[in-house]
Amino acid sequence: MICDFCTFPVVAWRFEATPFGLDYGHAIATSDSGWAACEECAELIVAGDRGGLVERALRVSPGIPGAPEDEVRELQRWAHDLFFIHRLDIPPARIEAVMPC
Repeated sequence: MICDFCTFPVVAWRFEATPFGLDYGHAIATSDSGWAACEECAELIVAGDRGGLVERALRVSPGIPGAPEDEVRELQRWAHDLFFIHRLDIPPARIEAVMPC
């Protein structure tokens, strides 16, 4: 399991959200449940620091090879904004940490 916000390979929290779709133009994805978050992303989510969350995602997983950084930044911001719109107003649930092999 990876962080749904930055792709870090160790998650610690699950934030619940209602189902929603993501239409990337060339691909369509759905989010049908909660989003997993690493410790650092969880802190940014709880603090409401959406800009910090996007910047962390770009540091950990720079994005789409060959795509301009500003486009990748906007895609991250857009996907995270959809999460915040659909996030349920309940505390995150702790996930038992599993270290990658």
